[in-house]
Amino acid sequence: MKTNLIQGLLLAALLLLGGCASLTPSGGQHSLQNQLSDLDNWQVRGKLSVVTPDDSMTGYLTWEQEKRHYDLFISGPFGAGASRLSGNHKQAELTLPGWDKARTARSPEALMLQYMGWNFPVSDIRYWVKGQPSPAGKPAAEFDEHGLLSRLQQHGWDIRYSRYQQHNGYWLPGLIKISGYDFRFVFSIKEWTLNG
Repeated sequence: MKTNLIQGLLLAALLLLGGCASLTPSGGQHSLQNQLSDLDNWQVRGKLSVVTPDDSMTGYLTWEQEKRHYDLFISGPFGAGASRLSGNHKQAELTLPGWDKARTARSPEALMLQYMGWNFPVSDIRYWVKGQPSPAGKPAAEFDEHGLLSRLQQHGWDIRYSRYQQHNGYWLPGLIKISGYDFRFVFSIKEWTLNG
């Protein structure tokens, strides 16, 4: 009887270890990064905290990316103070609380700088949010033991990643911390939706 119990516990432990092994990425950092390059249609939702030299704010971000088209919608607590940044590689559009119509420019960076005073590489964060360096500019990247990006330094920004989870075969971060130029952004991701 005791032998059966021990064998049962060993079998359960082996099954549990086998289950854990399938929850870790395989293929190394180059394979995982190449896989992320194929991911260009997605939606992500979560809580965004921003600390600037003059202010701090928290809101809820919904970001839809469809190839080069993007739509970032940020709302404050209880839906107050909604802002939207949308566009593509040719034009960007920004709407802030209290505006009667959207403002446009050739790039999202120009809009952010002109109306918010932020010099932020908006075009690069579509890569950063997936846990991938932008192809524009030289990155310094650190990877964890599973080949997942844990830290990225690019364009003077420091990006740290944690809480990776698998979504439809892709390993994607659940927490992203970005700092640089006296700004701090923390994006706590609640939901990834991947579109074919």
